[in-house]
Amino acid sequence: MITNIKSVFRITYLYIIILLIFIFGGCNYIGSKKKKEVHSILFESVNVIDAKSGVRANFNVLVTGNKIIEVSGNSIEIPLNCKVVDGKGKYLIPGLWDSHVHVTFIPGLERAMFPLFLGNGITSIRDTGGLINEILPWKEKSQKEPEISPRLFISGPLLDGHPNVYDGSPGMPEISVGLNSKEEAIAMVNSLAAAGVDLLKSYEMLSPEMFKTILAAAKKHNLPLTGHVPLSIDVIEASDAGLRSMEHLRNLEMSCSSDFDSLLRARKQMIAKGKDDLGGILRSEIHLAQRMHAFNTFDEQRASKVLAALERNGTWQIPTIALSTGGINRLYENEDWKKTFKFLPETIKVKWIEAANKASEKQSSKISIAHGEWVLKMIKKLKDSRIKIMAGTDTPIGFLTPGFSLHKELEMLVKGGMQPLEAIESATLLPARYFNVQDSIGTIDKNMIADLVLLDADPLSDITNTRKIIAVVRNGAFYNRKALDSLLNSN
Repeated sequence: MITNIKSVFRITYLYIIILLIFIFGGCNYIGSKKKKEVHSILFESVNVIDAKSGVRANFNVLVTGNKIIEVSGNSIEIPLNCKVVDGKGKYLIPGLWDSHVHVTFIPGLERAMFPLFLGNGITSIRDTGGLINEILPWKEKSQKEPEISPRLFISGPLLDGHPNVYDGSPGMPEISVGLNSKEEAIAMVNSLAAAGVDLLKSYEMLSPEMFKTILAAAKKHNLPLTGHVPLSIDVIEASDAGLRSMEHLRNLEMSCSSDFDSLLRARKQMIAKGKDDLGGILRSEIHLAQRMHAFNTFDEQRASKVLAALERNGTWQIPTIALSTGGINRLYENEDWKKTFKFLPETIKVKWIEAANKASEKQSSKISIAHGEWVLKMIKKLKDSRIKIMAGTDTPIGFLTPGFSLHKELEMLVKGGMQPLEAIESATLLPARYFNVQDSIGTIDKNMIADLVLLDADPLSDITNTRKIIAVVRNGAFYNRKALDSLLNSN
């Protein structure tokens, strides 16, 4: 009898243990399937600035999850699990964009790019040239890990003609493809569209026929085409054909010359004669032969006609003015700027310091100075012609440290004649409009994705105050100053 009772007790005890394992183990399992707990962030009494609404003083902004839930001049009820940020005397702007970057341009720098961008308040970037198999993994990372990555829009490789400029020859990284037939061009556009690019980029050695073939193929996939205006085409012709945007104002100077037609004929002759040369060398020879002459023969009447065409066709500009004024600013010998090199991977930092020291020993060429002066002069003309401008830097080219370079670009845009709020618009709302995502990012409004930058000083009184970052929010994830410093020093 006693033995039977013990057996029953053992069985009952076993069942209890199993039941407890099921209950607690099951709860843990079910809990692991639930979404992580949603937290909120409340910016209290902060000055909200964006290009849509201007300045809203002493507003409250509530973020829950990855969305802005409320933007109000009245008090907001503080939810549970809410981080409250005192915004008195602070300024909240939308997450910034750098609309011209090359993530894969320098091998070994790719892994440093995302932390450097986020550490500088840049929550979206537009990559304008990289082999698709190299840049696509970074877009996938951005999509899978949005809280620790900037949003990434990609073009894939530069679409060039023959000869091909960035063909991988010495001094020219391989970031482009040379296209030799219309069939090849259409096939390339189709493959890039299938791979998931967000735009396409044309380059300087395309023939007029190849350029228009790419435009037609891009239109079928509803992909905007940006680029350098091919050297064989006038800017008005390229804009009329449907070019969505231009990078660096490249080759605009030749079109604004009183001798634009004779310069175009000469370029076509040089291209035909140099068809067997290296693309990078041929392009340099053409620029050397024509750019200074174009600056010296700038014609206001002709320029007005060109700019009117750009405005009429909606051909936006990404002037990369910090790069173009390199011969004037000589950032590579500015000690404060060189301090940004410390955030680069060690081997790249050493190379940049060596290269900067060598560059400092040389005087800027007359053509580089003339180019910088011309670009500065054109910013006000573009603005007055109502042509849309986006802020982009061409980082990491020209000693332009990723992330930091965007703030320099904003400074130079203001120096060129833009108001600070216009410069902020060029790095927030306008890039969002370019990709038709202005309903989710680019302003600080209810239901927008929470990409935000908190500043310690007013960027409208001094655009360089965009550098005074206290905190960044990326897709709802909050980074205080300590976390931002950790990002910057993670390389």
